[in-house]
Amino acid sequence: MGTNIKYNAVMVADLADGVKTWCEMFGLEPLNSVSTNQFGVTAQMLGVDGEPVMEIMTPANPDTALARMMEERKNERNPQGEGLYMMCLEVDDIDSTISSIESKGGKIIREEGNSKVAWVHPLNLRMVLVELQEKGYRNLGAAGG
Repeated sequence: MGTNIKYNAVMVADLADGVKTWCEMFGLEPLNSVSTNQFGVTAQMLGVDGEPVMEIMTPANPDTALARMMEERKNERNPQGEGLYMMCLEVDDIDSTISSIESKGGKIIREEGNSKVAWVHPLNLRMVLVELQEKGYRNLGAAGG
């Protein structure tokens, strides 16, 4: 089950400010236009030399899983609930990876019609959502593309 980290995703209260911070701090560049997906996540992928590094995302509305997670993470030191949301791992064989995770009690979330992508439920991984992408699959996460 070979794995590589493909990119990470952070949740922010203000997408434009989050994009600006990550671009200025690390010299990242936008790889696509801002878009909103079917899960109510508005996002933009940032990268270097055309390769994804960090996806910046914010809830499009308060009824999304992302909004609920940010609400749960709010505290005195993090009043917006911002922070790491997801890690995307590139795997050699997604079906065998899924079988291995499920055999260990992991819950997998699948996207209908897309056999190259799956997610490991965050309750299985200390509240970090992990996206699995089969090697060679070209996708820019919630940011689209």
